Amino acid sequence: MRDIQPGTPERLSAGARFGMQMRWGLPYKILNEVVEFEPDRRIAWRHFGGHVWRYILEPVDEHRTRVTEQFDHRGSRSPLFLSLIRAQRRNQTSMERTLLRLERWAAGRPSS
Repeated sequence: MRDIQPGTPERLSAGARFGMQMRWGLPYKILNEVVEFEPDRRIAWRHFGGHVWRYILEPVDEHRTRVTEQFDHRGSRSPLFLSLIRAQRRNQTSMERTLLRLERWAAGRPSS
């Protein structure tokens, strides 16, 4: 799981900046800014590359919430690079894994 960097606000909001420790072959750090925020419904962020990561939360019933993760590359400053690294395919796999970990966490089961 990725580590949140020091200086990150305890609760994110529109305009908040936060860093993340990432790994894609080699480890690296990246600074993000929250660009969409609706409490308990939506959060989206982007970094210098311009593309946006988004979580949309939709209540299903009193005990369940549907979580949708999106990678929106339309604002990317480097669409050719994203194509060359097959970002859409790689991100699809990563999102499936993230959502599975989130589901396990919400159910109180340890991540594997």
